[in-house]
Amino acid sequence: MQRVPLRQYVSLLTYYLKPQWFRVTLLAIFMFGGIGLNLLNPQILRYFIDTAKAGGALRNLLIAGGLFLAIGILGQVVTLVSSYLGQDVGWRATNRMRGDLAFHCLNLDMLFHQQYTPGEMVERVDGDTTALSNFFSEFVLQVIGSTFFLIGVVILVFREDWRVSAALTAFVIIAFIIYNLIRSIAIPTYTAEREGYSKLYGFIEERLIGIEDIRTNGGKAYMMDRFYDVNSDAYQRVLKSEIMGEVVQAITRIMFALGLAISMGMGIYLYREGVFTIGTVFLVVYYTAMLRHPLDQISRQLNDLQRATAGLKRIEALQRRSSHIQDGTETLPASGAISIEFDEVTFNYTEGEPVLKKISFNLAPGKVLGLLGRTGSGKTTITRLLFRFYEPNMGEIRLGGTPIMTVLLDNLRQHVGLVTQDVQLFYATVRDNITLFNPEITDSQILAVIEDLGLSAWYASLSDGLDTVIASGGLSAGEAQLIAFARVFLKDPGIIILDEPSSRLDPATEQQIDRAVQKLLHNRTGIIIAHRLGTVERVNEIMILEDGEIREHGEREHLVKDPNSRFSQLLKTGLEEVIV
Repeated sequence: MQRVPLRQYVSLLTYYLKPQWFRVTLLAIFMFGGIGLNLLNPQILRYFIDTAKAGGALRNLLIAGGLFLAIGILGQVVTLVSSYLGQDVGWRATNRMRGDLAFHCLNLDMLFHQQYTPGEMVERVDGDTTALSNFFSEFVLQVIGSTFFLIGVVILVFREDWRVSAALTAFVIIAFIIYNLIRSIAIPTYTAEREGYSKLYGFIEERLIGIEDIRTNGGKAYMMDRFYDVNSDAYQRVLKSEIMGEVVQAITRIMFALGLAISMGMGIYLYREGVFTIGTVFLVVYYTAMLRHPLDQISRQLNDLQRATAGLKRIEALQRRSSHIQDGTETLPASGAISIEFDEVTFNYTEGEPVLKKISFNLAPGKVLGLLGRTGSGKTTITRLLFRFYEPNMGEIRLGGTPIMTVLLDNLRQHVGLVTQDVQLFYATVRDNITLFNPEITDSQILAVIEDLGLSAWYASLSDGLDTVIASGGLSAGEAQLIAFARVFLKDPGIIILDEPSSRLDPATEQQIDRAVQKLLHNRTGIIIAHRLGTVERVNEIMILEDGEIREHGEREHLVKDPNSRFSQLLKTGLEEVIV
C-alpha cells in the first residue's frame, strides 16, 4: 500500500483547522508552556541535590522544594487545559469532516448507493472519520509536543556534556528510523481492520432490516451461521491489528531501556572522572527517564496515525467518487402544472438488459396519467427518471419543454412530488416527520395543509398534536400515507407521482386517502402507478407497459369505448392480476 504524502496531511490539517485558528493558537501556547515546565523541574531537582550535598542553607532548599511543587501543580493544570483544547479542536474538525462526507454521499447517484449497504456507509462516514479525530487532536498535541520536548532535552543535556548529548541524539534518531520503517508494514493491517468492521456493520444492518422475513421464513439459523463467519473474519483482522500495535509498543520499551542504560553508564563514568556532580548525574538520568513518555506517545500516535492513514485513504477514495448525475443551471416555473415529455427514452440498470425501450409520450399540464403494467415492466423506472435518480442511456426527458438534464437538481426535485406505499418515518415528532426537520416551516403552515387535505379528524386523534412522537411501528399504513401527503403538499410541486397509495388500506382509510389524492392532484400534472383498475377511474390518460415498451396509450374515455383496446378488455374481464 502506498503511503499518504506528507503534503496531504498538511493540506487536511490546514483545511479543517484554519476555521479554528484561535483555539489552535491557545493549544500551541499551552502545549509549549507545558514543555517548558517539564524541562524546568529537573533543573530544580539538580540544584536541590547539589545544594543539600554541599550543606547549603535550609532556606534555599525550602524555596527549591516549594518551587518544584508549584511547577508540578501548574504543569498538571496546563496539561489538563491542553488536553481539553486538543479534544475540542479534534472533534470540531472531525464533525465538520463527517458532515462533508454525509453531504457528499447524499449527492451521489443511486448506482453508488446500490453498491454499498447503509452499514458500510455508516462505517465510512463515522468510523473512518472517528479514527481521524485523534489525528486532529492528540497527534498535534503529543507528537509535535513530544518532538519539541526531545529536542529540548538534547539541548539541555548538551549544556552539561556533549558526549551524553550526542549519545541521546543518536538514540532518538535511531528510534525515529525504526518507527518509520514499521509504518509501511502496519498500514495494510489497519486498513484490513477497518474493512472488517465495515462488512460486519453492513451485514448486521441488512439483517435487522429484514428481521421479519428472516423470522417468518425460518432463516435465523442460517443468518447466525453467516454472522459467525463475518464476525470471525472481523475478529481475525482486529487481532492482527492489535498484535501489530503491541509490536510497536514493545519496540518503544526496548528503545527506552537502551537509552536509559546508556545515560546511566555515561553518567557514572563522567562522575568518576569529576566532570559531573551527583546532581548532574541525577539530572541526566532524570531527563532520560522522562524520554519514556514522549517516546511512548510518539509510538502510540504513529500507531494511531497508521489507523488514521487507513481511514484517510478510504475517505479519500469516497471523496473521489463523483456522481454520474451532473447538476444543471436552469429552473422550472415557480408554480403551476408542468408538462412531461419522454422522447425515445431507453434505459437499463445492467448493460445489455434494457428496462425501457424507446419510450415516447407527452403528458399535458394538469393531466393525470394512469400507468399500468406487470411487475418489471418499467413503471417505477419511468418515475425515478423524472427525479434524475438515473440518467437515460438514450433519448431525452423534458419538463415544461425544458430538458431535465439542464435543470438544477434541487429545483427539479422541488417541482416533483412522490408518494409511495412504503413511507419512511423517523423516530421524531409529527412536526419533524412532516417537515423533514425543516425548522423554517411554521406550525401554521403545517396545520393549513392538514386542514386543506381534509385531515383534521386524523390530527385531532393525535395525543400531543404536532409534538406527538412517532415511534417505530407507531402509525398505521394509512396514517403513514397521510404524513407523506402532507410532506408533498408542503412542497407544492407541479408534478405528483403516486405509487398506488391506497392499495393496502381498509375502505374507510382508503376513502380518506382518495379525498387527499383528489386535493393533491388539483391543478397539477399527475402520474399514478396503478395496481388495481379501480385506481385509474379518475385519470385522463392510460398507458400500459409490457417488457419496457408502450403496449397502449391514449385517452381513458377513448380506450374504454374501444372494444379492441387492451384496457377495455381488462375492464371487461376483470383480470387485474394481469397488470400486477
